[in-house]
This record gives sequence, C-alpha cells and structure tokens, in this order.
Amino acid sequence: MHRVTKLLLLLSVAPLVVTAGGCSRSAGSVAPAPSPRVTSATGTFAAYAPGATAVTYDQGLVPAGAVATVSITQTSADSRVWFTVAGLLPNRGYGVHLHMNPCGATGADAGPHYEHHRPPVPPSAPSQPVPTPAAAPASSSASGKASASAPPPPSPANPSYVNPQNEVWLDITTRADGRGSAVATHPWTFDQPPRSLVIHATPTKTGPADAGDAGARVACLTLPA
Repeated sequence: MHRVTKLLLLLSVAPLVVTAGGCSRSAGSVAPAPSPRVTSATGTFAAYAPGATAVTYDQGLVPAGAVATVSITQTSADSRVWFTVAGLLPNRGYGVHLHMNPCGATGADAGPHYEHHRPPVPPSAPSQPVPTPAAAPASSSASGKASASAPPPPSPANPSYVNPQNEVWLDITTRADGRGSAVATHPWTFDQPPRSLVIHATPTKTGPADAGDAGARVACLTLPA
C-alpha cells in the first residue's frame, strides 16, 4: 500500500509530455533559443534628394538605377552581414564598409567606419595654462603676396583597429554583368547600430599608413535605426 501511494505521488509531480508515441513524464522543459535579430535595407541609387535611401555621388562609377541590398543578422554572440549589388561597372573592384551615420548630400555625411573596438580616448591633460605661440611671419611668394602654411597631414589609420576583423568590410569585384556580393561574419554583435553602407571607388587598403582607405565615397545606402 505504501509503495502504491509513493508511485502515485511521483506521477503527480512529474510534468506530462506528449510525444508521437503517446504520453510520458519529463523532469523539465528547455526554453527555445531566441530568434536572431535581422536588419535589412534595399535601395535603388539615384542623385541625392532629401530622404533618399540610396544615393550615388558618382554616376560614372555607380550608375543611377543600380540596386543594392544589405542584411545584418545578429545572434546573442555573433553577426553576419550580407551585401549584394547589381548595375555597377563590370569587372571592377570597389571598397565597401558599414558607417556610423545615415547617408546625406555628400559622402562625408555617413561619418566614420563602424568599429567594434575603438582606440581609448586619452585622459584630459592637467588644467594648466597653455602658452600661446607667437605668430609666425607669413612667408612671401614671388609675387609679393603672403601665403598661408599648409595644414598638417592627417594621422595615419591604426591597423590594430582599422581592419576587417574589427570593422565590417564587404569589398567586391563585380562580374561581367556588373553584379557583386560579399559576406562578413564576426564573433561579436553591434554595440550600436551602423546607419549606412558606403561604396568606395577603390578596394580597401591595409597598410600601416593607409589602413581602411578605399578612395572616394561614390554611393551610400541608409540602414534603419
């Protein structure tokens, strides 16, 4: 009698699971894995107009009517970015990156590349009075007019941060029909969403003095926030 009572108590506690062969008891259930997050955009390139999704800044390299699609899929641990385009010049290399800002009237409006890890910002210098340098005399040209000194060149990009592992590079070489595609996968997710994909005039360089440089920004596709 005691054995029967114990058996009935155990059956009443274990949850019921319905299987193809009938009913069985299970000690628990497994929560389903979360669905991947997907962000995508498609646009047909045209000259800039306010609110445009896809803009070409150089129709000689990205003709009006070319169509591009970008899709970003993120899980809890990694990301995959897929890019495809049709209507570009045949058999030609282009640099392609994700950028931080939406497209605008000029290519510069897209802002910098998306970088997963950015260089640390140096601490502020101690608050001490900074001496003001004496104004240097303007040099004179042969014509007798003063000429201003040229601004210093920009600092070279740091390949430790500007590289295809830390950024999203989707460079392509188009086929004879002007189509191209690329996929980039990373073992990280986006800490803030990139807002545009920019097509550049040349393939991306990787040298210590020009890492990430891909020439002029010739087209831009805005991504949803």
